Amino acid sequence: MRRRTLTAAFMVGMAGILAAAPTNAIAGPDGQTGADRVHAKQSNIVALSAVERISRSVSGVDGQTHVTQETNRLYRDGQGRTRLESGSTVTITDPVARTTVRLDTKTGVFTKSAGGQRPDESRAMAEPATVEQRQLSSAPRHLGTARFDGVLAEGTARTVTLRRDNAAPVASEVTTWLATELQLAMHTKIVDASGTVYEKAYTDVRTGVALAADLFTVPPGYRAADPAAVAAVDCPLTAVPNPLFLDSFGPFLAFGSQVGVTDFPNAACLIVNTAAYVESPLWAFTTTPLGLPFFEWVFFDTGGPVPFLPWTAFGLSCYQAANLEDTTEGCGLVVLNIWP
Repeated sequence: MRRRTLTAAFMVGMAGILAAAPTNAIAGPDGQTGADRVHAKQSNIVALSAVERISRSVSGVDGQTHVTQETNRLYRDGQGRTRLESGSTVTITDPVARTTVRLDTKTGVFTKSAGGQRPDESRAMAEPATVEQRQLSSAPRHLGTARFDGVLAEGTARTVTLRRDNAAPVASEVTTWLATELQLAMHTKIVDASGTVYEKAYTDVRTGVALAADLFTVPPGYRAADPAAVAAVDCPLTAVPNPLFLDSFGPFLAFGSQVGVTDFPNAACLIVNTAAYVESPLWAFTTTPLGLPFFEWVFFDTGGPVPFLPWTAFGLSCYQAANLEDTTEGCGLVVLNIWP
């Protein structure tokens, strides 16, 4: 049985509950909770390959707009496993085994993180200062349909707003064009309050491809990375990856990690505080303690009901880093696309 959606009439009455209630406490129309849906029968996942193009536009202190672009290669098989080739970095995600592997093709080194078993959500709910469920996005504004590289997609726009304590709200405009038939977000555009623009698009999408199994495994001869050897990042703090994109396919519930990292050797910054904000059906848990140069959040889809499919939910992870002279904050966006 696939994830249930809410009918239009039922959706009106449930709107406030979806925004505020713990997802694991919400039952669908059939009486099943999100936890029940983990064992639903397998859905059909479209195997494909595609070219991924990412563009970032940032307004610099010099008043000029600086644009960076990258071109990656995406592979996805019928089990939902993905392989993303970005320069010398290859990221392999397996939603069934709940693992993410990153390969450095230059050095022959790999790192592996695992989501493991589903965390005790009721226990996590007892720590509201760490994880908070709230409505982050506006109601979707439907944009109709359009074709991207010949693929028909349906567009929606949302305003995603983060309010923290007494600080002024920070809003981002997020536009997504979802191709339901391919189960792929053909185009995503994010414009934040600073004017920074992030765009991700797919071209040369090919379906029905036969993908070799070794695309989704660690090649022979690779060695595990030393956990202490953290790659240098911009000081003082950055969230990687940002945005973090997750895709759920029927009962294959997405998960993925985002790390707040400081340039510890140069700035002696440590993560001293952190928080995550999620919309239903997203939830999150942590894997590292405070007081280190990095901090990891794992975000996952609980499988709870959504108003309709496909559906997009959002999350935010925020980090505070400090040394003897400075304190700085940074946040990362999480985008979950849920497919029929």
